[in-house]
Amino acid sequence: MKRILILCEVLAAAAVAGALLLALPGCGPGKHVDYRIAVVPKGLTHEFWQSIHRGADRAAADLKAEDGLDVEILWDGPSKESDEQEQITIIDQKSSQGIHGLVLAPQHSKALVPSVERCVKSNIPVVIIDSGLDPAALKKKPDLIVKYVATDNYDGGWLAAEELVNLLEKEGKKDPRLVLFRYQVGSESTEQREEGFLGRVQRFNEKDGKKIKVVSDNVYAGATVESAEKEAGPLLNKLGADGADGIFAVNESATSGMLNALRSQKLNKKIRLVGFDSSAPLLQAVREGDVDGLVVQDPYRMGYLGVWTLVQHLRGYDVNRDHKPLGTGEFYLTRDNIDDDEMKGKFAAEFQAKRKIDRPTFPKK
Repeated sequence: MKRILILCEVLAAAAVAGALLLALPGCGPGKHVDYRIAVVPKGLTHEFWQSIHRGADRAAADLKAEDGLDVEILWDGPSKESDEQEQITIIDQKSSQGIHGLVLAPQHSKALVPSVERCVKSNIPVVIIDSGLDPAALKKKPDLIVKYVATDNYDGGWLAAEELVNLLEKEGKKDPRLVLFRYQVGSESTEQREEGFLGRVQRFNEKDGKKIKVVSDNVYAGATVESAEKEAGPLLNKLGADGADGIFAVNESATSGMLNALRSQKLNKKIRLVGFDSSAPLLQAVREGDVDGLVVQDPYRMGYLGVWTLVQHLRGYDVNRDHKPLGTGEFYLTRDNIDDDEMKGKFAAEFQAKRKIDRPTFPKK
């Protein structure tokens, strides 16, 4: 009887273990996975993140077709880009699901450092995309992350200022009054754009003798279109049509919110607007002339290289010998180039699918 009881206990334990194994992604019968990669963006709603997702999936497909590797992408992110605690919870959940690596776009440069440290402690390497971790933390631990794959956001902000000022100059406004519409504190990528914008304005004034005035640079849009419009309305009321010549909004939701506010106050086309990132409504606004230009990134390539670089690391390649970011480019979209195939490849799914992605080569460790 004792032996029967022991046998029953063993069988029960085996059944529980089997159920737990089947519950893990990619662990079903006959399912082989070489690398299980979690990709955790800042959010899920913006079209930018949807392009990241498509790029990550494309990298997995190319690794299968070219190298015979089965790479499973576990895509998940917070519902709000202002909910860093939800992002932390998702990372912890994915870390317990047997992943081989993490591709992360951190909502907050400092708050997400402990999450990355926990992953590394659990032998889960991390590639950072889009928005960087705290520079002070990386200075102390330069090997904390595998690679940083992102737009040069400072250069993107610099480009926005250059294009906006040149546009206003063509209209006869030599010393324009500008507005910087910020995003939210702690977002490293948008903070870099803001610094780049202000840096170019300073260069215009110091090197070219201009007298450009930034009449507002302390209003934050927040994480949604709704919050951005709520902040933009009073700002425009305060400035009025005679108080500003041009505005730079530093991300998709901030640009959309500012656009809505300009339209509601009939200031569209009167105050020039340059934004950052694209969406279907913003692209239509470019066509209509309510948005003069968009600094666009290459999120498809960013998602692709985030996954591809992490897999190369797992395969034994030295992807971070130089400890330099892997840039994905920044581009200026206007009504003149919006229909170019190359530009469409930055935001349109059907054109992204046809792209050949340039990839760096890395030495073996």
